[in-house]
Amino acid sequence: METYQEAEVGCDGAGGGGQRSSRSLGLCLGHVPAQTELLPKPSLQALPSSLVPLEKPVTLRCQGPPGVDLYRLEKLSSSRYQDQAVLFIPAMKRSLAGRYRCSYQNGSLWSLPSDQLELVATGVFAKPSLSAQPGPAVSSGGDVTLQCQTRYGFDQFALYKEGDPAPYKNPERWYRASFPIITVTAAHSGTYRCYSFSSRDPYLWSAPSDPLELMVTEFSEATTELTVSFTNKVFTTGE
Repeated sequence: METYQEAEVGCDGAGGGGQRSSRSLGLCLGHVPAQTELLPKPSLQALPSSLVPLEKPVTLRCQGPPGVDLYRLEKLSSSRYQDQAVLFIPAMKRSLAGRYRCSYQNGSLWSLPSDQLELVATGVFAKPSLSAQPGPAVSSGGDVTLQCQTRYGFDQFALYKEGDPAPYKNPERWYRASFPIITVTAAHSGTYRCYSFSSRDPYLWSAPSDPLELMVTEFSEATTELTVSFTNKVFTTGE
């Protein structure tokens, strides 16, 4: 398993080969050679998550078909790569945040690149606050708005529901953003957190807000009928 350090490292060899020294740790300069035929793309994931608190570890893993001759994992916008399927980062740094992708080689053929992975450093700024309007308890079929607010002049916000793989992003106005949920169902119940960040540094996020528990209450048909019956009943006093 390869370990990524923040320090700059060199590469042995010249040209596009870019082979790394056995003493070096990190990504080397290079690129995937051009070719007319491409193998199917691999997958790239971050474990345990692509949202990584500063100074916490994360592992990037590239997965292709069995029998791959060579993997190549690169950080985009930096012209740096490593010829390994696994990249272990022992302590997340600001400089390591960004977009990553990987590919693999079999014989003389290279694969298509994987989908890009956005590795985000969190905890760079103080946490925002998250609230629910009109409140965190909502009847099924009703509407609720989750509002993320920060004291910093950020223009980007992301809302995460625990268990969901991707966030809801909302570039709204400075300092706060609203996430309306229309016609809620039981599936919207859960724990939510939000983050704030700047479009100038899209991979450097705040710490997460305190968790907000959204509770969606379901009413059975029998309960509804009973409520209607009591509402429509006219009570009179005895003479």
